[in-house]
Amino acid sequence: MNSYLNIDHISITFPTDNGPLNVLNGVDLKVGQGEFISLIGHSGCGKSTVLNIVAGLLNATEGGVILEGKEVKEPGPDRAVVFQNHSLLPWLSVYDNVRLAVDQVFKKTKSKAERHRWTLHNLELVHMGHALDRKPDEISGGMKQRVGIARALAMEPKVLLMDEPFGALDSLTRTHMQDSLMEIQARLNNTVIMITHDVDEAVLLSDRIVMMTNGPSATVGEILQIDLPRPRDRLALAENPTYNHYRAEVVRFLHERHQTHDEDGSAAEAKANSESVVNMESWKQSARGHDGGQIEKPQLSLGFIPLTDCAPLVVAKEKGFFGEEGLQVTLSRENSWANIRDKVSVGMLDGAQMLAAMPLANAVHGDATPMVTAMNLDLNGNGITVSNTLYAKMQATGLPDLDTPMGSAHALKQVIEDNRAAGERRLMFATVYPYSSHNYLLRYWLASAGIDPDVDIELTVVPPPQMVNYLQSGVISGFCVGEPWNTLAVCNELGTTVATSYDIWNNHPEKVFGVASSWAAANPNTLQAVLRALIKACQWLDVPEHRAEVCELLSQGRYVNAPQDILEKSMLGTFQFSKEQAPRPLPDFNVFHRYAANFPWRSHALWFLTQMARWGQLHKPLDLRRIARDVYRPELYREAAKAVGVNVPVEDYKEEGTHADAWTLPGLNGALEMGADRFFDHKPFSPADPVGYLKGFEVAHIDAALDLLQSVNPPATERGLNKEVV
Repeated sequence: MNSYLNIDHISITFPTDNGPLNVLNGVDLKVGQGEFISLIGHSGCGKSTVLNIVAGLLNATEGGVILEGKEVKEPGPDRAVVFQNHSLLPWLSVYDNVRLAVDQVFKKTKSKAERHRWTLHNLELVHMGHALDRKPDEISGGMKQRVGIARALAMEPKVLLMDEPFGALDSLTRTHMQDSLMEIQARLNNTVIMITHDVDEAVLLSDRIVMMTNGPSATVGEILQIDLPRPRDRLALAENPTYNHYRAEVVRFLHERHQTHDEDGSAAEAKANSESVVNMESWKQSARGHDGGQIEKPQLSLGFIPLTDCAPLVVAKEKGFFGEEGLQVTLSRENSWANIRDKVSVGMLDGAQMLAAMPLANAVHGDATPMVTAMNLDLNGNGITVSNTLYAKMQATGLPDLDTPMGSAHALKQVIEDNRAAGERRLMFATVYPYSSHNYLLRYWLASAGIDPDVDIELTVVPPPQMVNYLQSGVISGFCVGEPWNTLAVCNELGTTVATSYDIWNNHPEKVFGVASSWAAANPNTLQAVLRALIKACQWLDVPEHRAEVCELLSQGRYVNAPQDILEKSMLGTFQFSKEQAPRPLPDFNVFHRYAANFPWRSHALWFLTQMARWGQLHKPLDLRRIARDVYRPELYREAAKAVGVNVPVEDYKEEGTHADAWTLPGLNGALEMGADRFFDHKPFSPADPVGYLKGFEVAHIDAALDLLQSVNPPATERGLNKEVV
């Protein structure tokens, strides 16, 4: 390889009170001109130390760094650094912080006017052109980081060194900056070395991913060559098998290092330092289940996606419900559902917020890690939003009832037919994951108007935080996603919400708490403690007076990182469908506890499994009832609910779609108040007869689906679906 930048066997040792500490040991890497390198590894593996040595901020104890044949001994403008901290000068404005760097580098080569235009250009690139005169203490942390990135880019360095540069940015700006960085690097051909903890980010941006071993004495563990053509389209890559292979390789490496990290003494020290110090004897006393059983694993890492319905996990941590149960929980914000699946599968996460169908999907595919859920986290919460351009075409059809799910679906059908007649390409819609209520309810809505989702449109997968960005860019024409991303699209005048998921299926299941089945078997007392904490959090969330407080919590950068007023538009019992209209009352858009919302109904599991059959996701006969029984575990929920005094249903299955209004259901401690559960086409679902249910639909996959179901489901009279009572 062309040795443009040579990191030549660098080692560094620091003196400490306990003697010399070797941080890096023999890190050796040759980087070509214009190459994009990502450094990834667990905390404490020396990634930032490598970056600081290349920047000239630290001198290696052994070895050295050569750039274009010259040894690096001190900082220079040919190596711009973007730190985790923005490092802005507080007495200078946003404009002046960037202009200072521009003047320093280009004073002899650009005129004053050119330097002014170049400063503005780089600030516009990071969406900070509106805040030129503000001081750093007048803008948010994410905005400060954007200014720091603009300053580094404005220097047009030969080597751009980035230490988790996008960690403080909101998801929409993060994806924009990733795309902008790829464009800039391609134009300038500058060399980039970036530290990241985000696997998807590393694979998307990199030519090579350098995976570091755990410290101390960290070194290069593996180097993964990313052979993906440029320019890279993140939408196309989401379903690219090569891309997913690279993701899996990085996750595998991190998992192996994670296990090693947990086995040595440094792991215990790192965990102790990451949380507040506690007296271990008193901690052990608190870490007991309600029956006196010892909690097997009091320190947990639980994953979530930045959506409003991650609220149960956030509230359980922030309001102390996890702590009351003797649990010390770290919440890990993940960028995609694929990350959630992979990290729970390999043990990097103990459990996570999951889409209700995700654990079922793992059971359907026999080579996946088996997962279970013992608790629903919420009902409803999603919306179908289309671009304003598409909505205008739907309005132009002149069809009535555009403000109803059925009317909007028929208007879309007419637009699709008009586009086909005009020879235009198919519209593209996005969902968050193939096995999700988003995918199934979007398909349900489309099919109700005679639209075949696999023929008449294109469907793709986009992580929730990136939806608005892709709608804005015109790559997709619509999406089905959870909040706050529908509201953000509406309030930014990018789209119109044509239906909520509640409109399609009143009080449908949405997210669950999922764990690997092996983890559940090894940690039964821990799982019960988590369930008790989450039940209490969900109860707290359904008190109307608490909703504003939780929106304030969720707005923080470490959680959803969205404006509080955007979060409140749906969480406070209303929903804004368009910019022109005032929010409409929708009190059941987010349901966290009432209506027995937390109970893991096996009838819900069966409905999701029939949808997998309906849409061609099942490829062999399967015993769907056995899968529902193995994956959805109401007996575990009943145990936790009893401990906290919550009434639970008597049965494990119920008819779905038969109630337009409130109704009651038998509970172990008296009647349970339930909410409407009707589908918008008024077709009921009986868990005793999934074949009969599917016969009511006309879709391309239906014959194959019926063949699969008929081959595995005995008559309803043999199954006694509503007799499985614990």
